[in-house]
Amino acid sequence: MVERYAEVADFLLVYVDEAHPSDGWALRSRFQLRRHRSQEERCSAAGLLAREFGLPAACGVVADLMDNNANRAYGVAFERLCVVQSQKIAYLGGKGPFFYNLNGVREWLERHSGQRWG
Repeated sequence: MVERYAEVADFLLVYVDEAHPSDGWALRSRFQLRRHRSQEERCSAAGLLAREFGLPAACGVVADLMDNNANRAYGVAFERLCVVQSQKIAYLGGKGPFFYNLNGVREWLERHSGQRWG
C-alpha cells in the first residue's frame, strides 16, 4: 500500500508499545521483547520492527514517547490505521487486532487519490 500510494500520501508507522512483552502477557513469537523501560528500548524495538518486516523506505518509523501520548490520543491499543489530513483525523480505522482492516484505509485513499496530502 505504501508503494502504491506514495505519490498521494506520506506514511508513518508509530510504534506505541510492546503488545505481548516477554515479562507480561507474552505470546510465543520469534520476538521476545520485554516491557520497555526506556525511550532507547522503545526506539530499538521500533527499528527491529522496520527491519524484520521489511517496511518500504517510503514508510517512516517512529516510537511513541514513554508517556504513551500517541497511544492515548489515537486510542491505538495496539494497532490502528489513521489518516491525518490538515492536522485533523480524516479516517480512523478500528482497533486491532480484531477490527484492524487495511481495506478501509485503501478505499479512503482511492477516493482521495486525486489530491496530495500528508
